[in-house]
Amino acid sequence: MWFNQSHRLLAVFRSAIIVIVFSILFGVCFPASVSQDVSAQTVSTCLNRVNIPISDMHWVYVPESADQLYTEEKYYFLAGQLISHHIVDASDCPSGGLMLNGYANACGMEKAFQTVIVVQNMLNEPILQAWEDVGVPPVLLKQLIANESQFWPSQYSLFHYGFGHITNIGIRNAVQWNPNLYSKVCPESEDGSCVTNISAAYQILASLINTCDTCEFGIDPYMANRSVDILAESLLGYCYQTERLIVNATGWHSSIATDYATIWKLTLMDYNAGSQCVYDTLVSTFEATQGPMNWSDISAHVSGDLCVRGVYYANQITTKVFDFPPSD
Repeated sequence: MWFNQSHRLLAVFRSAIIVIVFSILFGVCFPASVSQDVSAQTVSTCLNRVNIPISDMHWVYVPESADQLYTEEKYYFLAGQLISHHIVDASDCPSGGLMLNGYANACGMEKAFQTVIVVQNMLNEPILQAWEDVGVPPVLLKQLIANESQFWPSQYSLFHYGFGHITNIGIRNAVQWNPNLYSKVCPESEDGSCVTNISAAYQILASLINTCDTCEFGIDPYMANRSVDILAESLLGYCYQTERLIVNATGWHSSIATDYATIWKLTLMDYNAGSQCVYDTLVSTFEATQGPMNWSDISAHVSGDLCVRGVYYANQITTKVFDFPPSD
């Protein structure tokens, strides 16, 4: 009996060797189902535009041309900056067209509105280009800029810089998670401290201040285009971090635990309220669902003022502004 078993094992072993040699010599391929599953999960959920609910298409849709990103919103902060920097003359308005907080008053907005329209559409081309180069949804990017800075790329208060009002710790976090961003903003001779060096981060942030006294409309267009790219890379860095937060909170790959639209809303939450809020909310949500999570599930399990603010921020950025996809 032992002899027969040994013969069978030897025969199986010989057969396996023959199959392997034959496949190497003649190019025979084994079934790829397992490797395909692994490959599918190595594609970043942040860049994998699948299973998008129609209810999210108004902000996930990618326009065919930059003209489709055109808006005519009344941005009172932007109007105030245009007036205070003498790009728009509102001297015949009450209080020179400005309120005490620096925003335009009604008369100031009337004077500045046509320039406000021009400025809010200056970035349409670089925003769409950032989609091509980086992969951040263009409507999301435009609405984030509108919400954060109203398209005025300056330093706001002590901590917020550029179109995205990103902070020192914010840019360092993004650089840590996105190697492409690291290569774009950190010196070639840099030894890795760019991720942790506060002074280096401030140098990056300073490059995002693109106001210019001698430029038309008060903004340096070349530097503004670069800043849009850097902001897009920063957001992608936050999305990469969000992928890891999902894995840590659930043990599931992000593409299985969430869909494309949900991970970008979580990214906005991370950008605004921080990673701890996202992680805690994911843990709470997954305990309830024990499976895939959509944005409604996540919103129902958020707690704490800061985290609630993060959900509100994500909803605000992704609120409907455009009628996408076009009906024709």
